[in-house]
Amino acid sequence: MSRFEQCVRAFFLTAVVMVFSLGESVAQESFRLFSGARFFTGIDWGYYLVSGEFLVPAGGRPGSGSKVNAYSDLGITQTEAVTLTLEGTILDDHSFNIDYSMFMPSGLSRITRDFLFHNRLYLEGSLIDSKIDFNWFRFFYCYRAYEEGSVRISPGLGLTHVRFGATLNNTTDDGEFVSNSRRLDVTYPTLGLEIRFLAPYGLDFKWQMEAMSLITRGFVSMSKASASWEIYPDINISLNISNRITQSVEDNQDLNNEWLFSLTGMSAGIAFGF
Repeated sequence: MSRFEQCVRAFFLTAVVMVFSLGESVAQESFRLFSGARFFTGIDWGYYLVSGEFLVPAGGRPGSGSKVNAYSDLGITQTEAVTLTLEGTILDDHSFNIDYSMFMPSGLSRITRDFLFHNRLYLEGSLIDSKIDFNWFRFFYCYRAYEEGSVRISPGLGLTHVRFGATLNNTTDDGEFVSNSRRLDVTYPTLGLEIRFLAPYGLDFKWQMEAMSLITRGFVSMSKASASWEIYPDINISLNISNRITQSVEDNQDLNNEWLFSLTGMSAGIAFGF
């Protein structure tokens, strides 16, 4: 059983125990730090499928890097992830989400072709121990523009910062261990939409979509469907399905770095209100 599966089982077991042990206490009032505002902070554990490719030349010099495919070249297909979250609602019309996600897929593969990464040549047949990591910071604000019954529609805008890293480790024919790493950053403003349905018994269904394309830098998008349940005042559990796509293209600039990745998967989380 993977670490993620163990965490999810423990998470849901804890939630079930809390539901049955708290009984009628769900009618208690929730705690509010500020009048007219409510906040939740928590953590999500997720399991994601990874696909994509990257080209990282040395110092941006053309010809000093090759496109490397995460799956076919490095054997990377999946990853676990952790997300720290903070969300809030102010005066019932304004809401925001702040989250910081860490994806760290890794792979071990004997490569089937020659390629260059950061001006280092990796020969066909070499055994490569690789790691790709994403640090994904996201801020999204939306304003409730329309409400009909329990349905709320809120347009919004945000800011996304993605740090991409790649590390390739291998041993040369002389027995020398070589580690080759590169870190790159990109920041995007985003436009988006949130559709929310407030159901009975503390259930809350939400769909968020945001994206931005910049002609000289690439694009980013995030789509997320979530169902959360307030099992006790100020304690939320949630299930989420999401897709994130990040692309950076700098071939018309001095750097000439490129990447395109898709991260699709599920997560479960717990959050505490104040």
